[in-house]
Amino acid sequence: MSTKRGEGTIQWPEALRRAAAVAALVAVVAAQWLIGGRERAALGLLLAVPAVVVVVAALRCCRLRGDGARPGRVHAQAPLIAPGHWRLFCFASSLMLASFAFAGFGGNNLAGGLWYWLGAIVYFLLGTAARPAREGQRAPAELFAGVAVVAITLLGIAFRFYQLDALPPEMTSDHAEKLLDVHAVLGGWRPVFFPRNTGREMIQFYLTAAIIRLSGMPVGYLALKAGTALLGAITVPATYLLGRELYGRLAGLYAAFFLAVSHWHVAISRVGLRFPLTAAFATPALFFLLRALRENRRNDWLAAGLLLGLGLHGYTAMRVVPLLFVLLVLVKVGADVTARRRAGDGGEVTSLQARFWQNVGVAVMAASLAVLPLLRFALERPDLVWYRTATRALEGLAPGAVWPALRLNVKNALLMFNYRGDMVPANTLPEAPQLGLVSGGLFLAGTAYLVWRLLVCREWRAAYTLISFAVLLLPTILSLAYPEENPSAVRAAGAAPVVMVIAALPLAGLTALLWRRRRWRPLAAGLVGTLLLFAVVEDADWYFNSYRAHTLLSSWNASEMGAVARQFAAESGSLEQVYHVAYSHWVDTRNIGIEAGAVTWENAVLELKQIARHAEEPGPKLYFVFPDDVEALRTLRAIYPHGNLELYDSPRPGKDFFVFRVGTAE
Repeated sequence: MSTKRGEGTIQWPEALRRAAAVAALVAVVAAQWLIGGRERAALGLLLAVPAVVVVVAALRCCRLRGDGARPGRVHAQAPLIAPGHWRLFCFASSLMLASFAFAGFGGNNLAGGLWYWLGAIVYFLLGTAARPAREGQRAPAELFAGVAVVAITLLGIAFRFYQLDALPPEMTSDHAEKLLDVHAVLGGWRPVFFPRNTGREMIQFYLTAAIIRLSGMPVGYLALKAGTALLGAITVPATYLLGRELYGRLAGLYAAFFLAVSHWHVAISRVGLRFPLTAAFATPALFFLLRALRENRRNDWLAAGLLLGLGLHGYTAMRVVPLLFVLLVLVKVGADVTARRRAGDGGEVTSLQARFWQNVGVAVMAASLAVLPLLRFALERPDLVWYRTATRALEGLAPGAVWPALRLNVKNALLMFNYRGDMVPANTLPEAPQLGLVSGGLFLAGTAYLVWRLLVCREWRAAYTLISFAVLLLPTILSLAYPEENPSAVRAAGAAPVVMVIAALPLAGLTALLWRRRRWRPLAAGLVGTLLLFAVVEDADWYFNSYRAHTLLSSWNASEMGAVARQFAAESGSLEQVYHVAYSHWVDTRNIGIEAGAVTWENAVLELKQIARHAEEPGPKLYFVFPDDVEALRTLRAIYPHGNLELYDSPRPGKDFFVFRVGTAE
């Protein structure tokens, strides 16, 4: 048959390349199924290696051109405030207000410098921002992408808010610590840094307090989950922007889709702790930085700096993002210097390069201004601010053990996506891969494709992506003193959007490859639709079925005890006569009180001799007792011979508990 170019001829090499790409992409998904099964991992690896090679070979000519693929340009934008003396006034005002704020934040007092701080940010933006560029008419493809992003975001919202009141069902001690602080915030406490539980940054506490004020919901688990689920949903469109900037609209859409349904990101978004905060701030900050490196627009630099600084008030893992920014700027500078030397410019500094460094300086100032409250507290109490980081990194680790621990942690962190993941029951199915079959298989192929683009094509976008992936894994890798805490699905959560961008690349490349020929389009639509539908079903089953069953068995049922306590209080008038007989590795007393509607209730019986003192107080009483606590039951029987003992038959296997009533009918 003819292999000449021309209409009506069969291009066997092209047909073979498309067919091979389709077969290889299906093969990497099958390989992920084998690898994720652990006992079949060797067979999966044997299938994955040739399949990945075929995918890379088939897609090597595909040019996934994102917004960032366009040549870098340096824009001379008009300032927002034209007269120079007014810009100087705004900048001076910002500096003055920042100094007042810095002083006001002393003693861990956010309220003391809050309005000065906000005013300093506003004046800084007025003095440094540029007039927004006029956007041209939107192309139909861009409008279609916008509609698709809205639909994908709604899908992400559904995954994060469906049955949120019931799943996850129970709080841990970390939740009790946070809700006590939220309760204090609602009562007027305004710290910059929350010292309880080894210290935590402030955003989640004020966000949760605002949700409670605006919605009227009680101080409880649902309020925590609502805030983190909202942050998780916001990250979905931010992931689209990041993917679009790097590799185009199609890659951005696929990346956003994979994040929207990702059981990894869904689980950490719904658990009610600070975990999704890293990705919620790092992803848009990284998008604006990459666009700033390409276009050198002042407003992009400002947005990147402000998001970076504000994000540092969220979760400790965000502290690696400044390092990421520095590395990406250095890569950009190195690439520009190399390009100028090749062009024969001699590497001398021009006005355009000077403007680039001016914008870098503005971004640094914006980030410093945004993180000012935390900087002030860090000067006062560096021990609290750095406690978590220091204890996880090198505490008690001999110098000779650092490199072996680092190598082991790097290996385990890289295996978390496809082979063996986090072991903490509250955050995931223990040791289950963080990616599903579709996203996991595509991630293998996408990583190989990026490495090929970096080493063979010297593509700076591949360098940006791989560096971002590596740096955002550092919070879990650097748990050198506690290697059993690595891999951590929550500390590595900032990398989730970048991981989804990498996973999106092979699918976007295959779609572009097949869509060039009309007769291949039905196959492209069918294959892509099948893979995406399978991802939805698999991740939904993982979280709403497998994880639900797992967490019901692994978490203690404080909510059921809270319901019993609440009913007792309604009948007897008070929770003051309700007691929890503490037992090792059982329910946190504070969670019972929170579930009963009394946030500060902590009637824990830590020593059995306390029960004798309770008998001196009149009125009915109720005690929660662990079924195996024979000594406590014997003591209660001896002190209250007429008390009623009943076994609460929980619908959750292994979660029964005793209720001992005094002075009430059974």
